[in-house]
Amino acid sequence: MANYKIIVQYDGTDYSGWQIQKNAVTVQQILNEKISLILREKDLIITGSGRTDAGVHSLGQTANFKADQIEDTGRFLHSLNSILPKDISVISLEEVSEEFNARFSAKKKELFLHFKFHEIAFLRKVHLVRLEICKP
Repeated sequence: MANYKIIVQYDGTDYSGWQIQKNAVTVQQILNEKISLILREKDLIITGSGRTDAGVHSLGQTANFKADQIEDTGRFLHSLNSILPKDISVISLEEVSEEFNARFSAKKKELFLHFKFHEIAFLRKVHLVRLEICKP
């Protein structure tokens, strides 16, 4: 069993936040489903470094999961991104030590608040962006 760290970017507009909820679609739920599908593992659990609220975006949410050895991480990353919705993207994947835990290994968390005083076309969906830096 190996431990993997991923960095995820997402537009949270259509999600009820990061953490899995019974009657809502979340980023963690989608990642669990798609990674489990590729790895054919039913009990996969992704641990996020923190949670976001509904509608919040992320430039760099760190998470980790434990799974059997992934032979080609580049190919896995490409396969994963090809089946994820367009508003979720895993930008990196790396094997980390067994002790790494995205939640407890976080060194820094940053929130960027964007207040709109007038409409800016390419920022029309941006409300709150989360950037997290976690080091193994």
